[in-house]
Amino acid sequence: MPRLYWKLMMKINKLLPLLLFTATLPAQINYSGEFKPNVMTRTSDQSQINLPYRLLSLDFGYTLGNWDLKTNSAIEYRNQPSGSVLDLREMYLAYFPDWGEVKIGKQIHAWGSADGNNPTDNLNPYDYYYLFEPGVGKKIGTFSFSTKIYYGNYQLEGVIIPKFEANRYPYGENDYPISIPEKPVVEYPVQDELELGFRVQTTVGESDFGFSVFKGNDRSPSLSTIKYFPPDKNIPDSKDWIVPQLGYRTTTVWGLDMVTFVGNFSIRGEGAIFKSQSPLLKLNLFKTPKNLYELHQEITYAQFVFQVEYIAASGLTITGQLLGNSINNEQYDWFHTLSQELVTFDPPKFQPGMGTPFAIFSNQSLLLSSSGTLMNGRMELKGATLLDLDKTGQMINGSVNYSPWENWEFEMVVALFSGDKDDPENKLGKMESFSHSRLGLYYNF
Repeated sequence: MPRLYWKLMMKINKLLPLLLFTATLPAQINYSGEFKPNVMTRTSDQSQINLPYRLLSLDFGYTLGNWDLKTNSAIEYRNQPSGSVLDLREMYLAYFPDWGEVKIGKQIHAWGSADGNNPTDNLNPYDYYYLFEPGVGKKIGTFSFSTKIYYGNYQLEGVIIPKFEANRYPYGENDYPISIPEKPVVEYPVQDELELGFRVQTTVGESDFGFSVFKGNDRSPSLSTIKYFPPDKNIPDSKDWIVPQLGYRTTTVWGLDMVTFVGNFSIRGEGAIFKSQSPLLKLNLFKTPKNLYELHQEITYAQFVFQVEYIAASGLTITGQLLGNSINNEQYDWFHTLSQELVTFDPPKFQPGMGTPFAIFSNQSLLLSSSGTLMNGRMELKGATLLDLDKTGQMINGSVNYSPWENWEFEMVVALFSGDKDDPENKLGKMESFSHSRLGLYYNF
């Protein structure tokens, strides 16, 4: 903790001249936060699961006229071995003129209309340590410039992201079944980091409609080239072998979303079409090995979410989401880098580099959830289940939150996973050993 304290003090010292100046002006300061220690335990053998979580979070805002300074920070903590990291998740300056808003800095954006699973929202990478966090809790902030213009019933939004950020994956985490054994080496980093997004939203009667376009780079690496070593003629029964090398595809996303209300029902839907292709690699031909082969991919795939939510008079909320994704077109070409001669190699299995992260579990799934309160709102009950409609597998999640005093809350969560463990493609089967219970104590301020 002392090291984190000094890092935080250094950041404050850099901002001190600005704070001293603005302190003399009429302004408004607001802040909120949460302290939430918790412990995760496997249901199979009651052993502790040691993964990082956000122990302390703080939202701070400073408003001066039409200007806002917003920060969102957290301390990420691991119980065993004990360790903590300061994470400045957001820090941006916002200006609110009569015609809209302008923001610059490290931001977490929110596009789309569905709850939690948004195929049209690809501005921020995802943190897979927090895959089951609600809303923006699973996103990583990126430095960006954004503006919104309000014109009648229309809202126009443009986003510029000058620096590429990749997804954060768990590497070498024995307690996380879908962890990658070790961090892969990316031989071909992103060359054109500039990413652009545009969205228009309008209201028609009781319904909202949105259309968006985003052009950027995949958030996860994929195969770009291989080094091919043929069988050694001097060694009987020797086999060929390859060394894969990774890079990032470029992807353009076209998205549509809508939300409408019918009585106590709200209906939300999103759909996105992704066109992903290999970028042109800038290679030094004088240093390029003779056994280097490039992969050129052009893939078109689609994702959708359809959501229906019902709110009863008692406050009970029931939500259903149908999630799906499909590959519509795949084109693969292998060619020798130096001679440009086409060759025949097996194409790799395609993995989307953008889109809702829940697509890793199934090509088609159904997510059902409900929530309600008891004891005048002091107790909240939640339940959710994810059903794999493509393969055998499911996730069941239930939680109880009880607030004995104002600002204090106890939480108990149980999450159970099941699936075909013999199928290497069945992610829910791999997650079966991750079934756990979690006990937490929350203090809000």
